[in-house]
Amino acid sequence: MIKIGIIGLGEVAQLMHLPILADMHNKYEIRAIADISPSLNSFIAEKYNVPKSYLSPVDLIKDPEVEAVFVLSPDQYHYDHIVEAIHQCKHVFVEKPVTLNIEQLGALIELEAKYPDQIVMVGYMRRFEGSFLKAKEFMEKIHKQTEYIRFRDIICEGPFFIGQTRSVFLPKDIPGELIKKSGVKRRVQLNVAIGADATTEQRTAYEKLTGLGCHSFSAVREIFGMPKRLKAVVSSQGGEHLVVVLEYEGFLGTYELVNNQDIVQFDAAIEIYQKNRKLKINYETPYVRHQASTLEVTDSSENETQTSVYGPDYNDAFATELHEFHNCVTCNSKPKTTLVDSLDDLKLFKNIIECMGRGL
Repeated sequence: MIKIGIIGLGEVAQLMHLPILADMHNKYEIRAIADISPSLNSFIAEKYNVPKSYLSPVDLIKDPEVEAVFVLSPDQYHYDHIVEAIHQCKHVFVEKPVTLNIEQLGALIELEAKYPDQIVMVGYMRRFEGSFLKAKEFMEKIHKQTEYIRFRDIICEGPFFIGQTRSVFLPKDIPGELIKKSGVKRRVQLNVAIGADATTEQRTAYEKLTGLGCHSFSAVREIFGMPKRLKAVVSSQGGEHLVVVLEYEGFLGTYELVNNQDIVQFDAAIEIYQKNRKLKINYETPYVRHQASTLEVTDSSENETQTSVYGPDYNDAFATELHEFHNCVTCNSKPKTTLVDSLDDLKLFKNIIECMGRGL
């Protein structure tokens, strides 16, 4: 049983982590929560029977009963909370992105190396999706040369799905000055990431990549590694829509990001084209739990084409990754989604923004 503390009680915490952790009561015990909203603290403490609540994340981290800290706070606070947690010898689960810039993430990697007994895991949940794991297994058993990959996030924002399926407690007691201070902190970190002279379109694109695109890029990296170079980047709609062309060893890949559009859909997939075969990993919205994921494998010959569907797989990817975190902590093993691993995403995203600036 791991005794945990949760920092940040917003949408992701309420919709995913808290109910999943409550279901996994034989593995986790929520001992403390922390949020800047007193009303939200009270609501979650009562709903999940949490004995301790804090307004200060530092006080939670220093609580001697807390063995592991879940950092679910806004991105711009991740660095501060992880640093404090590592110094206090706590294990850490942090939602992506770990940080908004390479400089802070590099400092965390250096700090983590000084505390080898502490587990720090990044929440790239799509890499724990059943269809993704099945695709990796399939490719390892039957090797064929990849000729092209296409991956995408063409989605409607979460409120549509949340409004019909789940309720989120929205506090009204957060002081305006704290909200303003948080926004300034985020902007400063974005300035470090892509430059204070970055255009509004570049800033929007970078935030979309770190907030949404990292799921897809991280999953593709696990299978194929980093691309050799970027071939082209095209953006429109103020950075809300992106198309990226990437060159890998021996093949090309394209990524499409379409956000903030009016068609209600969640079209997220990775398509892998090989000689005589195509694999398609289908993802569903995480805002509705236990959505089925599938893997489609199409094989063609001169005479026929056949598509096999693996699934539906109803395992919750968020739950699977938390099982993995538990195993890593209890068995002292390193997760596959580490700080070092996540650094490649920020390097790639910075490169994409630079290419936008050059008109590549």
